[in-house]
Amino acid sequence: MTAEHDFDSIRPFRDDEIAPALEKIVSNEKFQRVLEFLFPNEIEKYRNIFAQSRTVKEVQTNFMHAAIRSIISKSSDGLTTSGFENYPDTGHIILSNHRDILLDSGILNIILMENNYETAEITFGNNLIISPFFESVAKVNKMITVIRDGSPRELLFNSIRLSSYISNEVINKHNSVWVAQRPGRTKNGDDKTEVSILKMLSFYQKDNFHDALKKLNIIPLSISYEWEPCDIMKIRETYLSKKSTYVKDKTEDLQSTLGGIVNQKGRIHFALGTPLNNYLDSIKVEKLNNDYLALVAAQIDKEIYRNYKLWPNNYLAFDILEGGSQYSNEYSEKNISDFKKHFSRINEVLPEGNMDELWDMFLHLYANPVYNFHSITG
Repeated sequence: MTAEHDFDSIRPFRDDEIAPALEKIVSNEKFQRVLEFLFPNEIEKYRNIFAQSRTVKEVQTNFMHAAIRSIISKSSDGLTTSGFENYPDTGHIILSNHRDILLDSGILNIILMENNYETAEITFGNNLIISPFFESVAKVNKMITVIRDGSPRELLFNSIRLSSYISNEVINKHNSVWVAQRPGRTKNGDDKTEVSILKMLSFYQKDNFHDALKKLNIIPLSISYEWEPCDIMKIRETYLSKKSTYVKDKTEDLQSTLGGIVNQKGRIHFALGTPLNNYLDSIKVEKLNNDYLALVAAQIDKEIYRNYKLWPNNYLAFDILEGGSQYSNEYSEKNISDFKKHFSRINEVLPEGNMDELWDMFLHLYANPVYNFHSITG
């Protein structure tokens, strides 16, 4: 078993580390800009609330809850939820589709707070830690660092350590941990769980995938934004990647994080699904190998598709691609106008792009959740 001190480089801050971390954050000029955006009329109030917090729970309850609620108020038409009335308040992994860098996990945690549950620890790629300031903010908010670079040997070591940390939190400490179904956000609306994620989670007990996953008490979560917060940026990246080797600019992850905060999202729905353990017990296979993990991944996908909230944009994009009107009762002329106007923003970032190709990518980004729902309903 990995010793506790071996987790120091990836674990969130503990309560006894909060005060000095907050002092550094508050003294950074970036924090002033955060306050000006989130709480323009109450800057000093929330500066003091943040600075005077002494535990992780106080940071999240007194500051982060208000911060995420402010983002939702400024950039969406509201948040709804389903399934959380059946949330088991014990150690488990919440495994979800991944659309936005900050808000997927941030919104999940305010939902848990508002239902009087303990918040989840959050896995967070080290590629997103773009400054010491950002790292401190992440670590005071229960962020677990996922190291995604290095040699194959280093990556294996880091995966085993991460698995050991997560399993220790879930099994021994009875905490919850949020894990995305794939490394990085879904770029095209086609949410699929990667086997590599399930393998990583199982590393702490490599001799038996079934037992390892079952002990983690996995619950699928479906995250649905009416308007994807960074849809245009995702299409730009995908389009440029098709044309040549795409090298991401150092500032792009920051731009995506900021875009996810300020860009309009329409309505938002978070749906908690059925825990996975009953399904795990039903699988009859001779070998607990990658094929077994593929079956588990497919079941997680089915649960995410089943609970995904489909919006007018999704139905409209599907009908356009199919050249039909199967879902014409799900959207209006205004929806059609808004959809085309939203796409026109692509001219701001790719004025020389092939508009027919970009339009097709935009349609698939919004239509794929409908195709995925069809894949499980026939």
